[in-house]
Amino acid sequence: MKAFVTAQLTEQGINELSQSLSLEFGGWGYEGVKLTPEQLVERAKDCEILIVGYEDITEDVLRGLPRLQYIACTRGGIENIDVELVKCYHITLSNTPGRNASAVADLTMGLMIGISRFIPQTYRYIMERRWGDVPWDIAGNTPYKRFAGPELEQKTVGLIGYGAIGRKVAKRAKGFDMNVIVYDPYLKEANEDIFVASTLEEVLTTSDFISLHCKLSSETKNIICKETLNKMKAGAYLINSARGGLVNEEDLFQALLNKRIAGAALDVLVEEPMDPNHPFLQLENIILTPHIGGASQDILYHQTEMVVKDVQHFVQGKRPLHALT
Repeated sequence: MKAFVTAQLTEQGINELSQSLSLEFGGWGYEGVKLTPEQLVERAKDCEILIVGYEDITEDVLRGLPRLQYIACTRGGIENIDVELVKCYHITLSNTPGRNASAVADLTMGLMIGISRFIPQTYRYIMERRWGDVPWDIAGNTPYKRFAGPELEQKTVGLIGYGAIGRKVAKRAKGFDMNVIVYDPYLKEANEDIFVASTLEEVLTTSDFISLHCKLSSETKNIICKETLNKMKAGAYLINSARGGLVNEEDLFQALLNKRIAGAALDVLVEEPMDPNHPFLQLENIILTPHIGGASQDILYHQTEMVVKDVQHFVQGKRPLHALT
């Protein structure tokens, strides 16, 4: 069978696949440029398998590749693929759920510590030599007093969404001796030592940290807004390493400006890259990172392992382990 690969894979993974497939490479993972649907059709003609990362799978692609039987995508969220359309063409589709779960969970905990213990602010205080802002002595408004923040131990983190990432955040939070409360209306069971809330309000009103780990949908868009922010503790912190659209940014800006909540740490925004004049840049009680939750050197190994196993299953006539269709 012949496969066209645009997803970045390890050399070992490529060697394993080449034992049963004829491979050709191009696109984002190998040329640094995302192929258009037209280019993908031209480059992948006569292929039975596509192994893609960010290339869009549109009807033009599906129509233009009549021999295509299987699409393996090295992403957990596959916004670049119309799943229902793939079903209509009776093509098998798999993804790599949880490939970046550890990376995002690590960053979430880092953001939690960073915003509550003023790590970016104190870094700038030192590097920009702003000692006049907070006199460095043993009395008065010292850094020790000015930048005092809460410990994580015995604090409560509320997780909105409890999928692969949420579970890993809960495990890490337990390592810090935190209490974990979860709100996820789709949660069927939770064997871990956590408290499952029956309402969103219960999480908002009891948590010292709110961390978002749900998908963006019509139900969750702007789930953090003026109404929900007003239900959070005055000293609480918001962490968002999921999707920018979960937060109404104007409402959050006002809540931070007026110190309605203590702070926020955001790895994702509604528009990326962010506007250089974004109101958030006026604030001191916020941390902003440029969507690096999944930017781990180890993810390449995770996604390669999952894709190789799935492709091998398909070639052997078995259903891929992470099949969606």
